[in-house]
Amino acid sequence: MSARTCAAVLVIVLAASRAYAGDADCSYFEVTATSAKDATIDPELRPLEKKLKKPPFASWNAFHKMSGGAFALTKLKAESLHLARGAASVLLRDRHDTRIELTLTVDGPDGKRVADTKPSVTAGDWLVLGTNTKDDGHILAITCK
Repeated sequence: MSARTCAAVLVIVLAASRAYAGDADCSYFEVTATSAKDATIDPELRPLEKKLKKPPFASWNAFHKMSGGAFALTKLKAESLHLARGAASVLLRDRHDTRIELTLTVDGPDGKRVADTKPSVTAGDWLVLGTNTKDDGHILAITCK
């Protein structure tokens, strides 16, 4: 094997290793949900529309984005999300070809833990978690690739 061939094989192996190194590119939306006279959904939330129309989210009909953005995850390193109402922490536990294993904690505005879950989700699909208050709902949706 020539030096040029060895270098090409090494580049391919390194590229494949990086693709499965455990990192993930993610996005999130923080959403407020209410029952209103007219059904509305912020245009930015269109990727979530099908999920928001199904139970348990279907009890609301107005969805407005409060915050959101992109973030990167490194395997076994927690990333904090600063929400408009509380805070969240996301940890990438493991990554497979089509599945991503996360640990997600969500704290309410009073600092009390409202969710602590370890889902395994399909890469690119939206994980949608919601909590109820007296007047409205608070939803956190995350997707990772």
